[in-house]
Amino acid sequence: MKNTEDPSEGQAARNEQQIKDYLTANQLLDKVTSTGYGMHYIITPPAAASAHGATLGEEVEFTYTLSYIDGNKAIKIDSATDAKPVYLPFLNGVVVAGLQQALLLMKEGQRGTFFMISDIAFGNDTRNGKMPAYSPVIFDVVLKRSRTEDEQLEDYASIKKLPAYDFKTNSGIRIYRLTKGTGPKVQAGQTVTVAYTANLLRGTTPFDKSDSLVVNLATGQYITGFSEGLRNLNVGDKAVLTFPSSVGYGMQGSYDQAKGLYIVPPYSPLAFEITVKSAK
Repeated sequence: MKNTEDPSEGQAARNEQQIKDYLTANQLLDKVTSTGYGMHYIITPPAAASAHGATLGEEVEFTYTLSYIDGNKAIKIDSATDAKPVYLPFLNGVVVAGLQQALLLMKEGQRGTFFMISDIAFGNDTRNGKMPAYSPVIFDVVLKRSRTEDEQLEDYASIKKLPAYDFKTNSGIRIYRLTKGTGPKVQAGQTVTVAYTANLLRGTTPFDKSDSLVVNLATGQYITGFSEGLRNLNVGDKAVLTFPSSVGYGMQGSYDQAKGLYIVPPYSPLAFEITVKSAK
């Protein structure tokens, strides 16, 4: 019979009492707002009605520290991102449910302290032995920005000091021509040889590259942002193509099963540096 017992049973009520005891001991009980299940929070300062909030499908930039509650004390276990921001595609399930809920309550520039039960935090996960299983936790969060893909692409161009783009296609591909070639324009059915590097906007190294890739534009085997962008270049051009995830790897991203990680996370806008060597 003991083998059938659920170790998580009763933890929600226990965590609630732990949180209330902590709030009472630290004179915070009358300062928090409750969500109704599992979380109490303080957010400052008040946000203007027009302030942009964290939005699912955008990229969120935030800092945080993580602590667990032990009696009337908060034991800090993760402060690595207190000064260095985290950048995440804000999708369902990317962060624990409590943190997702917390971010959705915030506006840009606000700081929030969120007290949450283990059901919506880490459950029986001890964070590599740093805290007891089924611990109530505290997230201290500062929401810096929540940005659409277009805003991310514009910021990338500014950071990289790219020239004004030559043009933007209807699908959102921006063509930044760095060096104009003297050859003919690439045609839809041609085989094109290119040198390229493929980059995440926040990547420090390319996730893919080649000095001499042969591309058959008739096959449709490449992502749209790459192949459509290529058809807007001339032989000899050196250019940067930036484009949204809708013409990249989309909502599924690019996942390496062997390594167990995303090469390109879902909803990632991309930047390709391309030199067109030949077309026939």
